[in-house]
Order: sequence, then C-alpha cells, then structure tokens
Amino acid sequence: MKYGKRWSISNEKKSEYISRLLPQLSVLRAKAGLSQDELAGLVGISRQTYCLTETGTRGMTWGTYLSLIMFFDSNRRTHELVRSTGVYPEDLFYQFNLGETDKSEDAFSASPKLASVYESLDSEGRNAVKAALVMEYARCRSLSKAETVKLMNDLL
Repeated sequence: MKYGKRWSISNEKKSEYISRLLPQLSVLRAKAGLSQDELAGLVGISRQTYCLTETGTRGMTWGTYLSLIMFFDSNRRTHELVRSTGVYPEDLFYQFNLGETDKSEDAFSASPKLASVYESLDSEGRNAVKAALVMEYARCRSLSKAETVKLMNDLL
C-alpha cells in the first residue's frame, strides 16, 4: 500500500460513508439554516452540483463528502443530528488516529492502576469522572458556560 493501512480507504468504504450522508443532506442543510447556494459555496462546489447531489441525480465526490461532514459536525445546529443518525464516520476517524478513540476510558491506558479504579466504577461513577475532567478542562481553557455545557452534553 502506498500510504499504509492507516490512510487507506477503499472505494467501497467511501461509497458506504457517502450513502449514509446522502439521504440526510436536505434535513441537515435546513437545520443549519442554509440555502443550497450558501452550502455549496461553503464546501467549494457550484449550486447546481450541490442541487443534483442533494436530489440524488449526481454522485458525491470524496472531497465534497469530507467537507460536508466537517461542516455539519462542527455546526452547533447539526452536530447532534450528524452524530445521532450515524452519518458521522467515527470508525474512519479512529482509523486515522491509529485506532485510538476519543473516549475517556482510553485516557487511563498509561496508568494500569488508575484504569483499574476507573473500570471498577459503575456508569454513574464514570460519568462523574468525565464531568470532573470536563469541568477542569473548561477551567483551564477558559471556556464559556455555553461551551462547557456543549462539551458536557457531547461526552455524557
């Protein structure tokens, strides 16, 4: 493989990711409060191309898919919908990070004793640990209350 397994994405997998997003495009765009023209401009394609893609008349390129996923996942109005509908390709981003996940359970891998304590907690205890970490992170980063609440909602 030219780039190694970490960066290799088969055409079949790309098609799978794209096919998850296509049926949700109009809903996501409406939830973001954008016209087809505005969203097309944000991701660098023509309105006509976007319109044909949204209606299923034209296929989507991998570059357009990545741009749309980045936009919808980063947008506060569409983030939850992208994550809850399975449109966000979590397994792809885990692959990009050498199999690492963004789950807090992995934060303890450097300390087996700490990991053991964490694993012995029930779900409420684990959520309390996550909440404490979020609050400390928010304090260190000087996050606003709204940013802290959003981060808390994303993690818990």
